[in-house]
Amino acid sequence: MKLKKNRIITAGLALLFILSFLMPALQGPLGIKLNGFSVFGANIATVVFAEDFYDYILFLHTALTNVWVVLLLIWSLRGKVKTVPTLILSFLSFTSALSWKFNMEGDQVLLMGYWLWVISIVLIISFAIYRSFRNPVE
Repeated sequence: MKLKKNRIITAGLALLFILSFLMPALQGPLGIKLNGFSVFGANIATVVFAEDFYDYILFLHTALTNVWVVLLLIWSLRGKVKTVPTLILSFLSFTSALSWKFNMEGDQVLLMGYWLWVISIVLIISFAIYRSFRNPVE
């Protein structure tokens, strides 16, 4: 794939990822709808509730989702990509994105912004894995 086409696809995926943060992603207990940026900030603030090492690992698993996805986006821009780190980051990104669904009490709490976020993560993961197999570091 040519470098210019690669950058256009990566920019489109990044735009979709950012757009998901602007949409309502979570409905609070009083019916308040929070966008993705608010949910991300609230999730980062939960570090104060980590009581032991296990809670801290679970916190990191969900809090670092966006960092892992941004790393995958950056790696997608490179000319050659390492396959094993891409697969590890893809696995971490996918499992931590889906962990939100299992941490919430019902499906009514998760709104369209969350589902767009998950779809954008799956597309970014797919493109990063494609790039890693297409142009691996030898």
